[in-house]
Amino acid sequence: ESDILVDGSLDYADDILASFDFVVASVHSQFNLDPARQTERCIRAVQNPFCDVLGHPTGRILLGREGFQMDLRAVIAAAAEAGTAIELNANPHRLDLDWREIRYATGLGCWISIAADAHRVAGLEDLRYGVAVARKGWATRGQVLNCLGMEELLGVFRAAGE
Repeated sequence: ESDILVDGSLDYADDILASFDFVVASVHSQFNLDPARQTERCIRAVQNPFCDVLGHPTGRILLGREGFQMDLRAVIAAAAEAGTAIELNANPHRLDLDWREIRYATGLGCWISIAADAHRVAGLEDLRYGVAVARKGWATRGQVLNCLGMEELLGVFRAAGE
């Protein structure tokens, strides 16, 4: 996972990013940028050829922190155009991406990546919540990266980076 810096660049040099099988880029700081700057930041990140997945896209923590103030649909549209997948964070404290945005993203041809955000093995069980949200958002097996075999998954990432 690579941090998205305030200017939208990623926190690793391109030669390091190129050495990874795939890169999940996420915002971990500067949550309170004005909406236009936050939107621009995230669009620049998803357009980076080394960014394969936008992680916890709104940054929300349910009952703890509101999501970033930005034009999420513009970010999703930029991700779809760039071939960058959007993460559906299945942690029950996040459930970040809302099901309505799943439907919007898949309608644009964007891949969905269901991630547990597990910091210990037991957290992997949270994937079931992500599957439920993806289903509620009408995502099909053919739109979810987790449903691909390893070679097909790496092929999707390679094709997006070209």
